[in-house]
Amino acid sequence: MILQRHLRSAAACAVFLALTGAASAGVKVGPWFPRPETFAAGGASRDALLEVQTQWLEAGIPALKKARAEAAAEKEKATSPDLDAKIAQFDADLSEAEKELALAKNKDGDREVQSERKRALVSAINQWINALKREATQQMKIVLTKDGLEAQTAQNRNYQLQELADRLEHEKHDPSIERWGK
Repeated sequence: MILQRHLRSAAACAVFLALTGAASAGVKVGPWFPRPETFAAGGASRDALLEVQTQWLEAGIPALKKARAEAAAEKEKATSPDLDAKIAQFDADLSEAEKELALAKNKDGDREVQSERKRALVSAINQWINALKREATQQMKIVLTKDGLEAQTAQNRNYQLQELADRLEHEKHDPSIERWGK
């Protein structure tokens, strides 16, 4: 009974998000948009993180374009419905990335634009935090399965990744970001 109620509630929420268009998650951390290696350690959190987001998107778009071109070249050699779907997905991802980059660079003072910029930035930060935590978990698995220097190195890397994730979480709640777009 309780499970059915939760399922109906989740389904209603999914329908609402689909109808309002609020389900757009933006660019995802992945092979063409790997997690940034460094994050600025000073200045206004919002501006520093917006710069990291802009650099992240600017670095990933050419990689995505290259992957799309390779898929198109492969399609020329052999026709495959899988390649058509793959190219269509590349086009959709590229369009989303370019929209997000334009939004990240938009300094328009309009409240709605700034609110959308904040949403996109917080979404990217959450993805980076999740990627850091996944990497830290992988390092902890190494610690548990290995011994000696390899385990110690993995433990140190786990600590570094956790610290970076915690710092990003803290910066996400910085007053410059919390008050932004309100």
